[in-house]
Amino acid sequence: MSKVFIVVFLIFGTVVGSGFASGKEIFVYFTRFGQLSFLYILLACLLFFLIFYFFLTKGEGVLKKFDKLPFLTPLMLFVSLTFCASMFAGIKNLFFYFPAWLYYVLFLILLACCIFVTFKGIKGLEKINLFLMPITMIVFIVVLGFGLASSSVISYQTTSWAGVLYCPLYVALNTCLEGIIISKAGMNLSKKQAFWASLLSSGLIFVFLFVGNMVLIKNGDMLDSAMPFLSIAGKNVFVFVLCYCVILVGCFTTLISLCYTLKIAFQKVLKNNIAATLVAVLLPLCISILGFSQIVSFLYPIASVLGVFMLFFLI
Repeated sequence: MSKVFIVVFLIFGTVVGSGFASGKEIFVYFTRFGQLSFLYILLACLLFFLIFYFFLTKGEGVLKKFDKLPFLTPLMLFVSLTFCASMFAGIKNLFFYFPAWLYYVLFLILLACCIFVTFKGIKGLEKINLFLMPITMIVFIVVLGFGLASSSVISYQTTSWAGVLYCPLYVALNTCLEGIIISKAGMNLSKKQAFWASLLSSGLIFVFLFVGNMVLIKNGDMLDSAMPFLSIAGKNVFVFVLCYCVILVGCFTTLISLCYTLKIAFQKVLKNNIAATLVAVLLPLCISILGFSQIVSFLYPIASVLGVFMLFFLI
């Protein structure tokens, strides 16, 4: 079962990025559709299970398709750069809480970690997620528990039927790029192990999406915030620190996964591991100047549509 849990934490670590851990992504794709959002979350997690299982059992074929279908590379680059830039922007938002000198020190440490783990490849991703994810999940439970105990009378809701469209877009958003990483991780699994890894991964995502959605619905006055969970946690200093750590870890684990995906794409052009690693880290860092909230609100939906096309051709 150790192989299964390594893959589960790897998958969960790629999904729980800044958008998920901060609540902004959950609001954009689910919460604003009201009570029907819980049904959309269930449907999304069923799709997650099917796609995870596909990638884990058909990994070799998926990786070959990236070589056979060259038009997938520019799509992957745009989507990867969008998500990767949002992770950098999210982390920069978090680092603004510190004095200027500490901000730059922490950012240099972050860049060094990204470059190192991206250079090491899939083994580096597995090790860091195996260490960080169990701790992060426990802390996230505490943060969400505090959010459930808090509430406001303000509600925010749009046309509920539109969630039917956003549901598959959300799944595509979180699997079109991670498919490369999941495919590589699944090469050493049996079909039975792949089944359990897919079931546990989608189950974990369902639990955190479901409870996170409940928290956001109960705290409608925080939904305009760039990071709603952090704003809700601001009512208690201890919970705020815990939430801060969860979002930071979520940003980092997804960031390094996306940097690795970008490196694979850039290696086709640069043919050098070090050069591809540096470009994969530094280019999205430059794009992150657009800002976290703007990227999640405007570029994520576009990237989601492109993600649907990528999944279609891969599957």
